[in-house]
Amino acid sequence: MNKRIHSAVCMALLSSAAPPISLAQTGDNAPSAATELPKLVEWDDTKFRSRIEAIDLTWAGHRARADILMTEDNQLIGYYDANRQLTIAYRKGLGNPWNYHKLPSWLGWDSHNSVALGVDEAGYIHVMANMHADPIVYFQSEKPWNVRSIVQHKGLVNDAYEERVTYPHFMNDRQGRLIAKFRSGGSGNGIELYHRFDTKTKSWSRMHGGGPLVDGEGERNGYFKGPDLGPDGYYHLTWVWRETPSANTNHDLSYARSKDLDNWETSDGKPLTLPMTLSTSEIIEPVPVGGGILNGQHRLGFDSDKKPMISYYKYDQKGDTQIYLLRKTAQGWKSDQISNWTGSRQELDRQGSLANTVSVSADPEIAADGSITVQAIRDGVITQWQVNAKTNKVMAVTTISDPLPAQILSEKAKREMPFHFAKATGKGTGVFADYDWYLTWHALPANQDVARDDIPSPSVLRLIPVPKK
Repeated sequence: MNKRIHSAVCMALLSSAAPPISLAQTGDNAPSAATELPKLVEWDDTKFRSRIEAIDLTWAGHRARADILMTEDNQLIGYYDANRQLTIAYRKGLGNPWNYHKLPSWLGWDSHNSVALGVDEAGYIHVMANMHADPIVYFQSEKPWNVRSIVQHKGLVNDAYEERVTYPHFMNDRQGRLIAKFRSGGSGNGIELYHRFDTKTKSWSRMHGGGPLVDGEGERNGYFKGPDLGPDGYYHLTWVWRETPSANTNHDLSYARSKDLDNWETSDGKPLTLPMTLSTSEIIEPVPVGGGILNGQHRLGFDSDKKPMISYYKYDQKGDTQIYLLRKTAQGWKSDQISNWTGSRQELDRQGSLANTVSVSADPEIAADGSITVQAIRDGVITQWQVNAKTNKVMAVTTISDPLPAQILSEKAKREMPFHFAKATGKGTGVFADYDWYLTWHALPANQDVARDDIPSPSVLRLIPVPKK
């Protein structure tokens, strides 16, 4: 191609409101951080109701979780583009063009390497991504809500704990302060660390006396769900322990709760000494190594008395995988078998990201008639159990259609490839608050974190608004 024509095409792409091809904003061609955001424009909500937006082309060679965050009238998306490069997209207000920024990090074949986004009280953007027992990959914006001012930092507190990082996650506490947590170490040998950001000093400090919240003591690690803020005003944290990189060594479902994320206690209100270890934490469901419990496959809900209840799976006495419901009662924690499957064993004696045949697909919850609903997927079929809230006995079993909104199911059917979505976290205002926002894409399943012998064509990353009921 003629060089002058090539340059003109590149400039046209960079000035477009739509996302350019994946490499257009890398290196010297990237827009400068001084670029001003466009002014707000008028928006006709009647036209918006059915609007679906294509954000970019995204990597489809294996599952790698994207993230979407919403605060007031700001929307922020983090993902890997078609060339596997970490990309952040931002807009303020509906109807305005997206601003894109490519970050110097590229995805390999590891499905653990999710993207995590956070925003502090002052509007500074924080990103962690692309890590599985790797040195921390952390970025922060130099200006509030300015995506093109995001630059890489060495770390949060820059110590040896940041040399082997996995499962990054941001959250905001009751005061709006930004919290960052991650695992330090590896599978079968790790600790869980929490940090709080100070917007005045623009610096991180490690919580819990500078040490871990949960410590595997060099012999194991925890796999966590939460902390989730419950209707009782507590943050609830649940986890399973694992002895080695093999998923078959998961064991012992544990629990802790906190009012402030600093001080933790058992389900009966007994203070816990930090760090929590296998011997000092509250084990609410003793499951031995080889007992069939799997990390990432327990879901937390709350009963009509605001007490926690957890759906999960483990092996029954015959070795089949079964769904169970664990509830907090006056006498302690009580577990009841919910499913009655045969030939359902989920094999766990392997390492890397697993392709599950059984998954717990929804939080247990109270239905309109006061019963408890429990959901799980086996071999692609979604089953729902209706459970008596007083006796924990199964009242009815039904096969249900996918409960995702129709707009999302329509997107799911567009390609014969596994479908993935991320639902926006955070609180929007105005029209943003009237919708649930879904980021959707298609990608092949995890391949135990090793390369495939072929690469599929990229997927379209789409943003879909679904009116709230």
